[in-house]
Amino acid sequence: MTKGLPLRAFARVVALLSLVAGIAAAAACVSERTSPIIDTGDCVVPPAAAGTTIVFIKHFAYVPATVHVPAGGSIAWVNCETDGTPHTASADDASFSSGLLNRNDVFVRAFPTPRTAPYHCDLHPFMKATVIVD
Repeated sequence: MTKGLPLRAFARVVALLSLVAGIAAAAACVSERTSPIIDTGDCVVPPAAAGTTIVFIKHFAYVPATVHVPAGGSIAWVNCETDGTPHTASADDASFSSGLLNRNDVFVRAFPTPRTAPYHCDLHPFMKATVIVD
């Protein structure tokens, strides 16, 4: 009788892990179109960013890496690096560039027409992301 107990416990663990994996997958699908919750520490989002979609720059990444905005919408990039590392948000096709963004600096850009705009950091070329204007 005790031999069956570990098997049942194992089955429960497998079921629990499957449930957790399913929740994580569902959260990933939902997060594609919503701003994720990240620890911005004491990063300040200035009033200039009000009414925009916000992209946080933190840990040498754009969060979210893919952002959707409606045509006519705006995006605000905010540098939230706690160590003060500067970054840029520069379109691969050179159609926009934030210039140097220091800690808590913001760059706001309107996107009037539908398009896909990949962008990167001029200082850290491995940092890449995409704006999709619907």
